[in-house]
Amino acid sequence: MSGGINIPVEDLKDTIARLTEIRSRIEEKTGLERAGTENDIGDSGLIEAVTSFDSAWKAGHERVQENVDAFGQAAQGIVDNFEQADTEIHASLDEGT
Repeated sequence: MSGGINIPVEDLKDTIARLTEIRSRIEEKTGLERAGTENDIGDSGLIEAVTSFDSAWKAGHERVQENVDAFGQAAQGIVDNFEQADTEIHASLDEGT
């Protein structure tokens, strides 16, 4: 039999922390609508293009944030399940001695 199951729980915890940092950095980015007013831009065609780009940019950020959240929750679930299993196995082994 091999050395057993080795779950990189600490690596998963590091990944969760990095995902939290990524999400925070994405949230901090300002949208183009905050860069100026319609008077600053002037041309109505350019205003429309900037608005369209900004909407697409925001939607992309929201999708990335949703994916980061989902991956973080999945990784946390793995950590929680393996830590709970480890605790239960140790408890059952202690009862057997």
